[in-house]
Amino acid sequence: MFQFMTSTRIIFGEGALHDSLSLLNQFGYSALLVTGQDQQRSQQLEQYFKQQNMRYQRLVIKGEPLIAMIEESAAMGRTFCPDMVIGIGGGSVLDAAKSLAALIPNQGSVYDYVDVVGRNVPLQVKSLPFIAIPTTAGTGAEVSKSAVLQSAQEQVKVNLSNAELFPDLAIIDPTLTYGMDAVLSGYCAMDAFTHLMESYVCSEPNPLTDMICEEGLKRIAMSILPACRDDHYPSRSNIAFAAMLGGMARSNAKLGAAHGLASALSGRLNIPHGLITAQLSPYVMTENISVAIELGRSDVLARYQKLAVILTMNKDANIDDSVRWVENILIKLQLPSLSVYGLCNTMFEEVAEDALRTSAIKGNPLPLNQQRLITILQQVCGLNCHYQVL
Repeated sequence: MFQFMTSTRIIFGEGALHDSLSLLNQFGYSALLVTGQDQQRSQQLEQYFKQQNMRYQRLVIKGEPLIAMIEESAAMGRTFCPDMVIGIGGGSVLDAAKSLAALIPNQGSVYDYVDVVGRNVPLQVKSLPFIAIPTTAGTGAEVSKSAVLQSAQEQVKVNLSNAELFPDLAIIDPTLTYGMDAVLSGYCAMDAFTHLMESYVCSEPNPLTDMICEEGLKRIAMSILPACRDDHYPSRSNIAFAAMLGGMARSNAKLGAAHGLASALSGRLNIPHGLITAQLSPYVMTENISVAIELGRSDVLARYQKLAVILTMNKDANIDDSVRWVENILIKLQLPSLSVYGLCNTMFEEVAEDALRTSAIKGNPLPLNQQRLITILQQVCGLNCHYQVL
């Protein structure tokens, strides 16, 4: 038995934003507009609000959404009393907007509703209508039921997750990603890859997410380099589609150790989430394959074998080819090493301990203990590491 949930309505395609503006009226006549610092991205929306005499307030998100900032913004939102919340921007913007749509009508603290450092209780009141418009192609937040927030006090990323958080309307217009910086495009696309890859090999896949992951991985394999390096428009569209599929997959299957470690690291270091998961993924894959061999888990090995075939587009690919594909893509995308952000100066024991408390790591195809997670971090830093299997 399995269930599947996603955004209520999805509109995908070039020019989708312009063609969908009239749909906003069904949600009311006042909007909290959450954006990034680039005002050009939201110009179409603001012009439409003025044409329709709609009341709106713009909230600019700078950097990662902090819990304290979300608390303050929710209080402001309750004073403004919007009929809807619209997020247009990258993953941080959409996560902030999604959180505000949920928290404005609900009482209490953000800590009541988040995992890891909070109580993780269900929302008491239905969220405000939420419209998600991504301007990057990576997180899939436009079709997911969770928002990632940063707790500055505990130095860890946490999840606000609830079925109520699925957007009511997702407008995915690939033209909004045209002209993106190559490095930014690269780690966003690899974030989409990691969502799809971890959902595909996770401990609780299902036939529907398998179909979604396979299609998304095929599109990434074909399009990631021309999209990110050459700004090839059809390839950009493929990556936007794959990112959307990744959001669906992670909402209905599970993730794994790359995302568990990323949650623990993101609170300590100022590193883009997608870059962390990208650089961790080949080491996590290698560790999972190694453990699967040791335990004789042919089911897990079969998943990685199929993954290698999809990524390399070679029916004779072996399991290790999946890892080599990722390593090769990271080199060609010229993504920076995590060491330049100070990863190798962190306390690996504490990072691993925090990672084990995340919801993401519970979906890893095989349990990885603290020492194995430390080993992965050491390998990312190029350190020699030895451990005893526990």
